[in-house]
Amino acid sequence: MPIATLTDIEALERVPFSERQPARSVYEMLAAVAGREPDKLAFRSLVKGLPDEPTKDVTYGTLKRRITQAANLFRGLGVGPSDSVSLLMPISAETFYAIFGAQAAGMANPINFLLETDHIVGLLREARCRVLLGPDPDLLPGVWQKIEAVRHAVPGLKAVIRVGGPAERPDIDALHFESALERQNGDRLDFVRETKPDDVIGLFHTGGTTSAPKLARHTQRGLLMQAWSNSEVLRPEPDQVYFNGLPPFHVGGATCAGLAPLSRGATIVLLTAAGLRNPLVVQNLWKLVDRFRPTVLGMVPTSWGAALNIPSDGCDLTSIKLCNVGGSTMPVEIAKAVQDKLHAPVIEGWGMTEVHGFASMNPAAGESRIGSVGLRTPYTELAVAKVGDGRVTALCKVGEIGKVLVRGHQVFGGYVNPAHDREAWIEPMRGENVPAWSPGGRWLDTGDLGRFDAEGYLWLTGRAKDLIIRGGHNIDPLAIEEVLHQHPAVESAAAVGRPDAYAGEIPVAFVQLKAGAKADPAEIQAFARERIAERAAAPAEITILELMPLTGVGKIFKPQLRYLAAQRTFERIISPLLDRGLSAKVEVGPHPEHGTFVAVQLGKSASPAVVAKVRGALKGVPLRHEVTVSAT
Repeated sequence: MPIATLTDIEALERVPFSERQPARSVYEMLAAVAGREPDKLAFRSLVKGLPDEPTKDVTYGTLKRRITQAANLFRGLGVGPSDSVSLLMPISAETFYAIFGAQAAGMANPINFLLETDHIVGLLREARCRVLLGPDPDLLPGVWQKIEAVRHAVPGLKAVIRVGGPAERPDIDALHFESALERQNGDRLDFVRETKPDDVIGLFHTGGTTSAPKLARHTQRGLLMQAWSNSEVLRPEPDQVYFNGLPPFHVGGATCAGLAPLSRGATIVLLTAAGLRNPLVVQNLWKLVDRFRPTVLGMVPTSWGAALNIPSDGCDLTSIKLCNVGGSTMPVEIAKAVQDKLHAPVIEGWGMTEVHGFASMNPAAGESRIGSVGLRTPYTELAVAKVGDGRVTALCKVGEIGKVLVRGHQVFGGYVNPAHDREAWIEPMRGENVPAWSPGGRWLDTGDLGRFDAEGYLWLTGRAKDLIIRGGHNIDPLAIEEVLHQHPAVESAAAVGRPDAYAGEIPVAFVQLKAGAKADPAEIQAFARERIAERAAAPAEITILELMPLTGVGKIFKPQLRYLAAQRTFERIISPLLDRGLSAKVEVGPHPEHGTFVAVQLGKSASPAVVAKVRGALKGVPLRHEVTVSAT
């Protein structure tokens, strides 16, 4: 039934999920789709991102065969239910063969190949990696060097596999994936694996751009629920076509734009190995829409912002029925511009790795409320609550801001490292009412702040850790960012707190301008001050960046902006205190005990008096720091 309101979701939940999705495993679900429509196209792959280039097409029958061959290959290499197949892989059909095949034989462990080498090694060890896959340089240059750098640091590693490129490559010591698949049985699995709903079949990492990443356990039931609920909310229709330009090491690329559409027999156009990070893909996006006729176009907000600057003259965009958004909050002005351009609803949702994907979405069959992240997905409990001493103390009223909590079978099976679980969970309020379909128990603390409206739509108001606290007053960075996005020259914006000895933090903002646009920081700052009602929230400084720092999935990486703001603050304080010719180096980054840490190193000629002045001037700045003198 179409989902339009919270009442529709509650009606769906009267039927057990096992009756909604009879498949017991991801492999069984995909095999059933292939059995119904073996000749339908599952993947259409682009190599360069040109609108007229030929595609490599894969049918559902071939997809099922390749997944089966991959599962048999991995089991033959010694991968069992407690072992993982790790992938440092880009977007490709072969990546999906490997992920789904690994989930049938053991566990799939996609890893962001942009991570530092020591982080990759840590993830491989923690995941009990037995087989490691990487792309041939012909598929994506630069990644195989990471494979060579980590392969000898992983105990228990039994095989390294090269994906793509020629069958024979004497300069690389690895199995060739496509050749190895051809030697495997593709008709059926050559092994038996007892399947239970809570079996862990995926290890996806979260975080990790500068801090150590955590491995989240993904289960059979969690993935099946995510695939079903994601598709159900997006109003399933026959012959849907999706674009997928998101990396497969993230739930957005692997599950929301991968497994979910495949579970309904949709066709996925894979937008080259680099996806939306490929400039040619972005440059030709509307021409690709004109050619492939996608019905669902999903991107993160930064990609949507960039797409709006691409000319679309002469392109037929009428195939697009839904614009899907996730990854981070969509600025209202960008959402309105997308709707005006495409005449299709913007379906924004919210989720995280720890819930296998989306936990709330605006309903395609109902009202899409711009600025909200929609209604909770079926069979998932969401709460906005007050929390104290690790327990829910009260549920917030309509319109009241609190912590966003989630629980249910779609929530992950915990982190591989138990230490990461300690602060992830919130004990329930005594006497809670628990729906019959919910397992109840502890809530997952999402780290987000939000509020519900009267119809059950969730509105995010910021990250608890992103709040700017000025003199004990909480400032929501979203309130600043929404105004900055209204400026005609601004493509993307992010507000963070700059450390201040008096106020603790002062809001500052970083912006990236639209292509060809010109604007002065003072002009943008005046624009913001005129429109931000709360005087304390007006940014004290605007910095224009050529490119915003982004994570591997296109989110603005705010920690780097906080580090930059802190670095500039320390440099401003120190500079007037230095003797002529004396240098100072300021480095800001994460610290395992102190959070953000600032290392100040003065030149070797610094006198004790200057060192004392610098230390005294920095004494009140609310960041842990250390002042040293260079020995050389």
